Amino acid sequence: MRAFLQIVALSCALALPAIAQEKPSPPSSARGQDLARRWCGACHLVQLKLTDIDPPTFTAIANNPSKTPDYLRKFLVSPHKDMPPIQLTPQQIEDVIVYLGTLKKR
Repeated sequence: MRAFLQIVALSCALALPAIAQEKPSPPSSARGQDLARRWCGACHLVQLKLTDIDPPTFTAIANNPSKTPDYLRKFLVSPHKDMPPIQLTPQQIEDVIVYLGTLKKR
């Protein structure tokens, strides 16, 4: 049994550096758009002109100067009480932020 535990411990020790070195993929607006449509589209209109409706459209959010990427990161970690309890990974949050960036008026 002791030999088995040593093998398991050694396997974990060898695998850990490989796992730690995995880097997240670059943010993707396509993945962010897909997430927005699947998880947010029931309440937020995803691609629509800037309007003052509640809940705001994604275009309105993207063009609101107070909705900076840092603000959105913090907000999407713990959404407000009227939102369903979605849990996005850090990668998914970055994907949504990049997607919102594509909706900004230039």
